[in-house]
Amino acid sequence: MSKWNLIINVGRCENCYNCVIAERDEHVGNDFPGYAARAAAVGESPIRILRRVQGSAPMVETTYLPVMCNHCDDAPCIRYAGDAIRKRADGIVIIDPVKARGRKDIVGSCPYRAIVWNEEYDVPQTWIFDAHLLDQGWRQPRCQQVCPTTVFEAVKLEDAAMKERAAREGLKPLKPELGAKPRVWYRGWSVGRLAS
Repeated sequence: MSKWNLIINVGRCENCYNCVIAERDEHVGNDFPGYAARAAAVGESPIRILRRVQGSAPMVETTYLPVMCNHCDDAPCIRYAGDAIRKRADGIVIIDPVKARGRKDIVGSCPYRAIVWNEEYDVPQTWIFDAHLLDQGWRQPRCQQVCPTTVFEAVKLEDAAMKERAAREGLKPLKPELGAKPRVWYRGWSVGRLAS
């Protein structure tokens, strides 16, 4: 079966925050039963832009790295939270907004720090790959739709085809040593120091 993957072209990110703003616009004040509770008007976003600075003045290079839920095939959050988090057949991970209510402990279960706590609605939340839109026929998540520099590319492929593409194009997941099997891939990224 084909599953969703997200390819992030790191060198194209200019820290414009359109992806973060689109995520907030989609979820603040909007309840999507079965997918996600409303996002709080004030609070952390499930999409973060980390930065790596190399060199010193006057020769400084800054790289920006969008980070969000990796929709892992062997997700530590699912192992920890039980039925409060589920993985769909298409690869998308969903935190159940009813079963996870009051479960602040779930936030710490993600080694990528991709789960945020919604204080206003007392629920952990993450980037849901805009599953509610994809299920309505959208072909891409909002982060891809709003990005002016084509940082994001959502692809729905069989696992073998995605593995082959990753090898061919040099795509790498974050923290592969965890064995979580992320479905978010990075192009043009090498391990380095990040500032959050």
